[in-house]
Amino acid sequence: MDIAYEIPVSEVMSFPVITATKNMTVYDIANIMKEKDIGAVVIVEGKEPIGIVTERDIIRRVVAKNLKPKEILAEEVMSKKIITIPQNASINEAAKIMAKYKIKRLPVVKDGELVGIITESDIIRVSPKLLEIIAEYASIKPEDEKEKIPLDTDEFSEEYIYGICENCGYQGRVRLYQGRYLCDECIEEFKEKE
Repeated sequence: MDIAYEIPVSEVMSFPVITATKNMTVYDIANIMKEKDIGAVVIVEGKEPIGIVTERDIIRRVVAKNLKPKEILAEEVMSKKIITIPQNASINEAAKIMAKYKIKRLPVVKDGELVGIITESDIIRVSPKLLEIIAEYASIKPEDEKEKIPLDTDEFSEEYIYGICENCGYQGRVRLYQGRYLCDECIEEFKEKE
């Protein structure tokens, strides 16, 4: 294995991390993102990460629903199942976690406290070969996790491609659903509405 794969995330991560509290408004968080030119803000209680608000969260959970960003709090739109990585983990491990959970950034922790954040771009900057590993790992799914979908319908294709979701603009793994290429989250939303 290439030595670059064993670099600890602490050597590649960005710090200090731009954070916010769960009681801040989406409007304030969006302005922080604009001012700092970043795509996500980690929500913390003290020094512990409890969630993350991404540009995508704001678009899907506020803008697309025509809600008022000055009236919506971060805790209402943040992803609460935050996935973190220890600072001594390797960038290879970080790449695999990102691929498995289809995320682009990972808060880095030490003893439960936020110490940094690592993104796909950070990893690719250090080791472009890991991009291939991320794509390959993301396409592997254990048999028991695969969805059982009838193949005799043209409404849905089980085959993933790398592209842009035609609903939310997410760039990554998408698949054909009702004539449009969509990410898994948008497909779930459409299924819920049916």
